[in-house]
Amino acid sequence: MSRDSREEVRRRFRFQCGYCGVSETDAGSQLTLDHFQPRSRGGTDELDNLVYCCHACNEFKGDFWASAPDLPLLHPLRDEIPQHISSEPDGSLRGITEIGRRHIERLHLNRPALTALRRERMLLAQAKAEQAELVGRVRSLEHEIQALTDQIQARARPEAEG
Repeated sequence: MSRDSREEVRRRFRFQCGYCGVSETDAGSQLTLDHFQPRSRGGTDELDNLVYCCHACNEFKGDFWASAPDLPLLHPLRDEIPQHISSEPDGSLRGITEIGRRHIERLHLNRPALTALRRERMLLAQAKAEQAELVGRVRSLEHEIQALTDQIQARARPEAEG
């Protein structure tokens, strides 16, 4: 596989595992390439058949290829993952459909380190949202203070002139 092709796959997956979401930053290195349809099962090296993924997800997936067409793994770029999987407040994933449940099970997507990472990300997102709200409130109060200061100064001018 060419270096350009590998870089294209990395960009397509935003430098994170297409299956579990672990980023290169989380892993401390580049991730691996998975053949969604394994070469051993007729898959090709075409870009649309490649998934950028962490070592663990690649190992858990292995050369899996669904024998029944109604129980495939979910493709991170082609399938609507939220229709099959939801995130829980504790960082775990819950399968909404049988395909979602099998996907979570096959890739071990509720391994403790992943649930902890997802929980940490949720808490960080909440903290950022709260921070943004507080910054907005502070700015609003600063504007109110400035308006009140301007009013006080405007009232004081006629008294000083008189």
